[in-house]
Amino acid sequence: MEVYFQGRSGKGTIYVWASGNGGSKGDNCNCDGYTNSIYTLSVGSASQHGDFPWYGERCASTMTTAYSSGAYSDQKIE
Repeated sequence: MEVYFQGRSGKGTIYVWASGNGGSKGDNCNCDGYTNSIYTLSVGSASQHGDFPWYGERCASTMTTAYSSGAYSDQKIE
C-alpha cells in the first residue's frame, strides 16, 4: 500500500489502465483485478465515429473513454 500513498511526493500514485481488448472473445473487464481496483482509473476507447470498438470490453469500472482505432476501416491513431 505504500506505493499508493508515497508516489508523486506523497500525493499518491495515479494508475491508468486500459479497460481491456478482449471484447471479441466475450471478455468482461469487470473480472479484471486491475480495472476493479479503487486505485486504478480504467480507460475505454471509442472509434473516430464515437462507436464502441469491436475489441472493447464493457464494464462498470471504466472511468473515461479516449479515441482509439476502431474498425479496420477506421482511421488509425498512432
